[in-house]
Amino acid sequence: MLVVAMTLSTGLARAAELHEGIAYRAGLKLDIHAPERGGRPVQAGVVRMNLFSFAGGRAPVVIYAHGGGWVKGDRKKIYSMSQWLTGRGYVLVSIDYRKVPATTIDGQVNDLSAAIAWVRSNIGRYGGDPSRIVLMGHSAGAHLVAMASARNVAGPVRGIIPNDVQAYDMVAYAGMRGSLGYPYINAFGSNPRDWVRWSPVTYARQRSGFPPHLFLHSGSNGERRRALTNGYANLLRSRGARVAVFDGGRYTHGSIARKLGQPGDPATVAIERFLAQVTR
Repeated sequence: MLVVAMTLSTGLARAAELHEGIAYRAGLKLDIHAPERGGRPVQAGVVRMNLFSFAGGRAPVVIYAHGGGWVKGDRKKIYSMSQWLTGRGYVLVSIDYRKVPATTIDGQVNDLSAAIAWVRSNIGRYGGDPSRIVLMGHSAGAHLVAMASARNVAGPVRGIIPNDVQAYDMVAYAGMRGSLGYPYINAFGSNPRDWVRWSPVTYARQRSGFPPHLFLHSGSNGERRRALTNGYANLLRSRGARVAVFDGGRYTHGSIARKLGQPGDPATVAIERFLAQVTR
């Protein structure tokens, strides 16, 4: 289904296309939010240059995995990201994936990998550039994009943006917390072997060649969240990856995603700079 609407972003307005409910594998769908091809930014307060023009080319693509603790949520949970990213000249692809207990984290990573493969094969028809794909996710989605990169099942992508999750090293997380509560116990179970199996650090220790990463973390759970994020970031650096960490100590777990796209929002600025660097 194609819907064309005028969207407002931080200083930009442009006509945007929504291609809704596209099946990428049995039982799973994605939505494609794209700047209208041939459209140009129009006056909306103060107009700033966006990062991409459709003239003579295709737009870089952000594939987004929603949050929900691995057990809930859907592709519609994107807050203001559609208006923001299409206003900046990016195609946003928001995906569904199966939930625990209908599948496991292995199945969710497999769903993400299938979505990436579909986008790579088909996004050109919607104005996107299959050679300039960035993965982004919040909460459980942040863990899944990190896992896809660590396990090398994402294919060639330009960057990874995991936004605020603690599951990079589940053994360390369990040691800091003392036990697993909801939703971690539901998703990861009580067997430490599964904690190892579903931790990005397990795979990052074994290989190199990672794309650039931008990690964001909020102030929720304070020092533990900061330590787990920086621990994984430092591991990737030691494996030769280009890594940046945004310290969002003033945000909550929810607001670090909810405020994206708002004028002057520091997390928004950090992501925009990263996207500009890795997709140019």
